Amino acid sequence: METTTQTHTPYISADAIPELYLHRNEVRGAAESLMSVRHRQIEANTNEGLPLAIDALSTADRVHEAQVVYGRKSPEYLDRYEGLVMDCRRLVAEWRRKNKPEVFAAIVHDQDEQTDEFIANGMSVWQMTEDALVPTAEPEEDARRVNERVEEATAMKMRSLGGLALSSTVRMRTVSECTDWSIRSYKEDGKSRGGYVPEIEKLMARDMVIDVESGRRTEEQVGLPGLYFTHEIIQRALQRRDFNADDLDKTSLHGTQILAQDTLLEFVALLDEVASEEWCVEIFMGEVVPEGTIKDYQAFYQEAMQRQSELEQDAHMVADFVMELRDQDIDRQQAPDLVEDFVKNLLINLSQEKPELATEIFDEKTAIGLFEVQQLQRLGEFERAEQLLGEVIERAPGGGYCGAGSCDLVRA
Repeated sequence: METTTQTHTPYISADAIPELYLHRNEVRGAAESLMSVRHRQIEANTNEGLPLAIDALSTADRVHEAQVVYGRKSPEYLDRYEGLVMDCRRLVAEWRRKNKPEVFAAIVHDQDEQTDEFIANGMSVWQMTEDALVPTAEPEEDARRVNERVEEATAMKMRSLGGLALSSTVRMRTVSECTDWSIRSYKEDGKSRGGYVPEIEKLMARDMVIDVESGRRTEEQVGLPGLYFTHEIIQRALQRRDFNADDLDKTSLHGTQILAQDTLLEFVALLDEVASEEWCVEIFMGEVVPEGTIKDYQAFYQEAMQRQSELEQDAHMVADFVMELRDQDIDRQQAPDLVEDFVKNLLINLSQEKPELATEIFDEKTAIGLFEVQQLQRLGEFERAEQLLGEVIERAPGGGYCGAGSCDLVRA
């Protein structure tokens, strides 16, 4: 099994740059204070007006606002609606590959000259991270939300650092492992929680590629099965780039932004290399492959873009459904489950058309159930088939949302 022997540029912690270290500590303290204030409000039942911990309709609110103020044909409305579609595209794409690795289409944000805030389809990402600072029942999740506030503050600060930011383009990496609480919750009741995929303990890695001259950034993200990419494997991989993460647990690593010069897929290749050596099997994109498999990461990327292009109609259907929920003025606490059920049915339909996808999207039991439904339909037993299909849908595991730091359906 071959290993890489070429020289690589070491990774650097954002906290190793004094100006960033001070700024990040200040932002973290303010975020934790806001969390504490909001926690006291919730305990005292004086939390009216606070954002929901998970609000599936917040982007729809902004789309509606643009429609009322500017009209449906206005650039403002179209921009915000495309933001909602983008959220839904990512939601469907992540669930579509829930049990498999995937590279997601890059997202571009421009930095506002006056505020330094990055803007996503007319909406401030900085404001999104503030709205997400709402206490949940899980301290681990709360810490992740604070981490994301710090991550966004770090990205905003890069431009003002100028030459201190090492080069005109900075690549800032965040590694997000499946939280312990979501794994525990899934084992207890089989539900996805907040978008993590506890069945396979999914690993998410995100790069923000920031042009400090123009203020434009590109967000790249990859989702990987975490079975072979354990926390210890990630630590060893980072050590090969002279980055010591031995004292960092999963939440601390998530809150440590890494300045890197390799690409996101090169980082995946590093994880594959270390995992292959440690597990004594050939691993590509986090999965075991036959010995001698050509690991073509660019080909995988192209295949991923093709897969996601085929989900465009589904993304628009989900976006329109979200807008309908918003217009119906339903209980917002129910909205996440309603959206999840809607997406589940879309993907059940896809799995019926392409049965081989059922294990990627759901699990082996769902795939077998859908096969049995088809058998009954072929025999003309349509009533039994319909009954069984309902049971299969009910038992099929959820996909949840994109999770912290992925899409606006969750954190805005």
